[in-house]
Amino acid sequence: MDSEFSSNRHASPLTAFQVPTRHPELCFEDGNLAVVTGPEYFVIHRGLLCRHSEVLQKRLATIEADARLLEGHPVLSVDDDAADFAHFLRALYGFTYDDSLGSFPVMSAILRLSTKYEVLGLRANTIRNLSVSWPPTLEMWEAREKAATNADGMYAPRPNLVHPLLIIKLAREVGAHCLLPSAFYDLSRYLPSQLMEGYIGPDGVRHYLPDDELCRVLRGKEHGARFFSTFIVTELEGRGPSVHCVHRNEVQPALKRACQMAFEAVTFELIRDVNGMVCNRNSDPLFTIADSFLMQTRDDQPGVENKAAYRACEACRMDYAAVVHAAREEFWRHLPAWFELTEVKNWAH
Repeated sequence: MDSEFSSNRHASPLTAFQVPTRHPELCFEDGNLAVVTGPEYFVIHRGLLCRHSEVLQKRLATIEADARLLEGHPVLSVDDDAADFAHFLRALYGFTYDDSLGSFPVMSAILRLSTKYEVLGLRANTIRNLSVSWPPTLEMWEAREKAATNADGMYAPRPNLVHPLLIIKLAREVGAHCLLPSAFYDLSRYLPSQLMEGYIGPDGVRHYLPDDELCRVLRGKEHGARFFSTFIVTELEGRGPSVHCVHRNEVQPALKRACQMAFEAVTFELIRDVNGMVCNRNSDPLFTIADSFLMQTRDDQPGVENKAAYRACEACRMDYAAVVHAAREEFWRHLPAWFELTEVKNWAH
């Protein structure tokens, strides 16, 4: 290493006289550029950065021809975290990197730097990967929720899914607005006391939402609760039988009202919200609306007569299934408006 490089003039991210160390992996024998970031440096290929990032290309064009060298190469100093920049370089080179649902630190580093340096393809791909967990469509949300439910039917999203508060902060920072509605809805399922307490990350740092964002969560939560209560009143309370109900022509009043009684039982269960508490899904209107259809047949076994005390006939249940599907789709479409996310465009498409 050239001894002259250890001066502060050529190492702005470092303290005076601190000499950066060579990255153990991302230093190539045929590299022609040294990138210094924090306490480390990388020896990489200038053409790679120029091809992917116009921002970096312009910065490299400003390097003076007579500038001091590091390992015989011109030096570019950046103010990024060294570990984050290493993740960014691996992605640029096409190396294998962890893009699984539990690799949020890697994904967030790549997204931040691909946004900062305008590597648009990498940015779009990273947002697409994050959208698996924070999706724009109800169908994708259902797949996410199913994956987060264990074999006992308990909803257990951690540690596979990062806390929604961190997603909201990241999405705001990089302008990934499409991630916001599902993250806000996920956060709205927490109790108000939990929202006020914030979230302690794996690094021990406690994260909070700004007051304006917290108010958005609470107002959106209230909108969802109103939608759900209206759904109960309009679609369940006093729900009449289907025109194809098998009990419509029964003479005995108890038999004639069998399907109505079944939906009254569903209404009672929803108000109690017993199943939501048991499954760790209370304060989750999307789940509860779907569960109002499933609860009558959840314990059915193939080839065994159903013994449920109150069960609507197939025609009445299918009519109600269509209502549930339409209500949940409408609920999902409303999320950007409920959480005041005016920057979100083409939601649920």
